[in-house]
Amino acid sequence: MYTCWIILVTISLWVSLFAFVWGLRNGQFSDQGRARYLPLSDEFPQQPVAQPSKLTVEAYALLLVAILGALGMVGSLVLSLWRFKG
Repeated sequence: MYTCWIILVTISLWVSLFAFVWGLRNGQFSDQGRARYLPLSDEFPQQPVAQPSKLTVEAYALLLVAILGALGMVGSLVLSLWRFKG
């Protein structure tokens, strides 16, 4: 009866867990002590961040996550409307 919802939640949890582990392995959470004071700082980065000339693996992964999220939202809307009519 709720199989589609359970599958949707399970996939969402696995994608979230994958993103969290990826962030840990790439050092996204490594300097939390300094990060809390960054909004109070008047310092600006010495060198501007260069614009990447090509899409990286992270950009493709973000695109994949966005597409999966959109498909999940459309799927949940379709399932809701289908259950509402029936």
